[in-house]
Amino acid sequence: MKILALDVGAGTLDILLYDEVNLENSIKMVLPSPTKVYGWMVEEATKQKLDLYIKGDIIGGSGLKNPIKNHLKKGFKVWMTKNAAYSLRNHLDEVEAWGIKIVEDEKIIPEKFKILELRDVNLKILGDFLLNFGVKVSDVEVVAVAVQDSGVAPKGMENRRFRLLKIREILESNPKIENLAFKDVEVPPVFLRMKNVAQTVKTQLPQTKILVMDTAPAAILGCLKDPKMEEAENVLAVNVGNAHTLVALIKNEEICGMVEHHTRMLKLKPEKIGWLIKEFLTGKLTDENVRLDGGHGLFYLQNFKPQTLEKTKIVVTGPNRKIFCKTNLKFDFATPLGDVMMTGTIGLVEAAKRKF
Repeated sequence: MKILALDVGAGTLDILLYDEVNLENSIKMVLPSPTKVYGWMVEEATKQKLDLYIKGDIIGGSGLKNPIKNHLKKGFKVWMTKNAAYSLRNHLDEVEAWGIKIVEDEKIIPEKFKILELRDVNLKILGDFLLNFGVKVSDVEVVAVAVQDSGVAPKGMENRRFRLLKIREILESNPKIENLAFKDVEVPPVFLRMKNVAQTVKTQLPQTKILVMDTAPAAILGCLKDPKMEEAENVLAVNVGNAHTLVALIKNEEICGMVEHHTRMLKLKPEKIGWLIKEFLTGKLTDENVRLDGGHGLFYLQNFKPQTLEKTKIVVTGPNRKIFCKTNLKFDFATPLGDVMMTGTIGLVEAAKRKF
């Protein structure tokens, strides 16, 4: 099976073109993430003193928010189509409150505005580049994409809180982590960005099978494919992201529980990580404990049984993973395929194998 895996993060876009003939010879790339690239484009428009018309897909908004706010602060206009505006917030009234005009009719494009078209996935650019090396993207069997998607929470509920509740809901019926990966027709309606990505891929490669997944669970699954972890019965996999840290306890490849916290708070007090993990493993940590500490919460599933550090292998990935070096915990950095940057893409490949 030939799989194109795209892990779209806040900092980088990690790409793996998996060919089961020889995994080590598979093509892999690490590029700036789309949100960073579009953020640079907004900054350039500010320098050029141009008003902005932004259309296209729902993408990660982390690299866009500050450049757009600065553009508005400088006195320039920003118009966005409804779909593109969801990149910034899940509730568009909050986007409008910044001073952005939401355009209902996408055919109305004002004169003298610089146009930006957002895309998390642009297979034409990638395909044209790889064609120089005799590689055709069009003949892949599966395109698997990971994006961060907190879902559209009800008014009054924090997005990350809602996301954790949805993850629990999905895993309660079957705790296998690949159940957090969705074929294009399976994506829950609340995950707007995942649905948008699936539709974008379908438009570009209509005959290709499509899989989408949240970036954190993809990284967790990638951790399990590290050779050091594949024989372990109990694994605590940790994805230390730019904004949030997700911890998952896995026994025989089934999720037993998850806890999520703010990375910035853990960086300020690395000693808190040891407390968090020890209490979580024993089952003493509660959702209220985590939330009172400033985190997003936790859940245990029915298959959870208290564990000890001595009988649990800890594997860590993510752009802020080095904070674990400041703890007294015994752990390994995940390096599936010998490359920490490929953890998410390897997770996507494994999910695609299991789902298809």
